[in-house]
Amino acid sequence: MKKLQILSILFLSIFTFSQELKYEEVIAVDSTVTKKELYNRARTWVRQTFNKKNSSIDVEDESLGEISASGVIDYRNKKSYFGSGCVEGPIRVNLSIFIKDGKYKYSFHSFDHKGSGGYGCRKTDYGLITIDEKAPRPSWGNPSNKAWKDIKDFINENVQLNVSDLKEAMNKPHESNNNW
Repeated sequence: MKKLQILSILFLSIFTFSQELKYEEVIAVDSTVTKKELYNRARTWVRQTFNKKNSSIDVEDESLGEISASGVIDYRNKKSYFGSGCVEGPIRVNLSIFIKDGKYKYSFHSFDHKGSGGYGCRKTDYGLITIDEKAPRPSWGNPSNKAWKDIKDFINENVQLNVSDLKEAMNKPHESNNNW
């Protein structure tokens, strides 16, 4: 019986150990900026950023102060290594923005990788990207930690550009409040 309990605990710890990769931050802005104004700024930015055919705005709720969207970033490796073409492909990403008077929180999360395969190899899907240092084992062969690290670096670069752009947009008055 004790062996069964130990195996159960070991089995559960394997699945609860991996945490998904997330980028979250709470940003305080001028305390006089209302929830409605921040919501309008965020909604405009999301509509401009997530306006591609593979993107969607899933939640726009002004009363709750929430905007959620999903999109796809196209991963192309910057480094050449054996099997690098096997992992190239789309990475689905979700964004949530929560808004209150004078502050907002963003969360880029649920990065889901689907490899498209390359010449002479099978596609490699990593699925949900986690904070783990080692790559999850794909359905065939040995995973390449080079690819895993490259994908995470690519995501980080993409998110940092979007965060910078979002912060800039959230500090500018919405067009409806400009005196034109």
